[in-house]
Amino acid sequence: MKRQTTLSLLALATAFGTTGAQAQEAQGGGEACFDVPEPVVSLSYGSRYTDESEDRSDIDEQSNAEVNEALDPVDDFIVELTSHANAALEKEGADAESEARCVIAALDQWAESDALSDLGSMNANLSAPSRIAGFAMAYWQAKQVVEPEPEAGERIDQWLRARMTHSMNWFDADAPPKASRNNLRAWAGFAAAAVGDATDDDLLRSWSAYSLMTVACQADQVGALPLEMDRGPRAMHYQLHAVAPLVVGATMLDDDGYDLFSQCDGAINRIASFVPAAFEDEALVTDRAGEAQTLFNGEDEVQGFELAWADAYLSLFDAPEVEAFVESYRPLGNSKLGGSQSLLW
Repeated sequence: MKRQTTLSLLALATAFGTTGAQAQEAQGGGEACFDVPEPVVSLSYGSRYTDESEDRSDIDEQSNAEVNEALDPVDDFIVELTSHANAALEKEGADAESEARCVIAALDQWAESDALSDLGSMNANLSAPSRIAGFAMAYWQAKQVVEPEPEAGERIDQWLRARMTHSMNWFDADAPPKASRNNLRAWAGFAAAAVGDATDDDLLRSWSAYSLMTVACQADQVGALPLEMDRGPRAMHYQLHAVAPLVVGATMLDDDGYDLFSQCDGAINRIASFVPAAFEDEALVTDRAGEAQTLFNGEDEVQGFELAWADAYLSLFDAPEVEAFVESYRPLGNSKLGGSQSLLW
């Protein structure tokens, strides 16, 4: 990621002492930054899919709404945090520092409450890592601009590590067999990379590398992931859901000395190249999935956030097919990947 190598003298000299509810006034002068929502400590919900859906592709509308209702406060907070974290990188001087303090103070409020520490169902444990990643990416950006006050920084570091450690243990010991190796494991791997970079934790980085390769090395000769191809009419949707954490996580770890792109005969490169190839030749997916795809038949459309991984990939590789495919979807952004990708890569 693009790293600011020095902090301003003002940032280093400013005592960052706002925590908890003070996050709303972190910009100073009494000016509100943003309202910090009540920390979500407990999450528990069932599946988005019908009980009869063997390939987990048939959505139960009522259950899906219940899952969204539970996760929306968390996701809305991540979007807000990411907006301010991106602003901290875009702005200069005191304005940038104010935005960064807003992010850190807001995160500290959730850290004080030990948010997401009570995950009461399998599906809550499956959903949590991508949210942890969003928090960590916002925190990393803020730390490029201001140094957190030590007490707040330690609280946030410990909270992110604790939440990530729980997810690591859960995926290693308790995740269902397929979830322990599919796109959800990839998101857990990416979250470990994000927290590892945000808190400078090599153990998390190493678990991230292991997890990302656990998923990526399953790719076939053209880059299709078998467990995603088993998802019936939503196979391509879930392939895309796996590509993002695999590519961005591997790119982050590349900065840390892990060469994941060369592993398993270039599996992640094949996975990235599979995206434009599949939209050029739908049979690459339909022959493997055995069904027409919602992303090809007009039922669903590709969204820009599903392609936000491309900027990270293109920062390392000359890939004309990927670059051409994503061009019409720019600007590329995904809050769980850190927001605006052009700011990061």
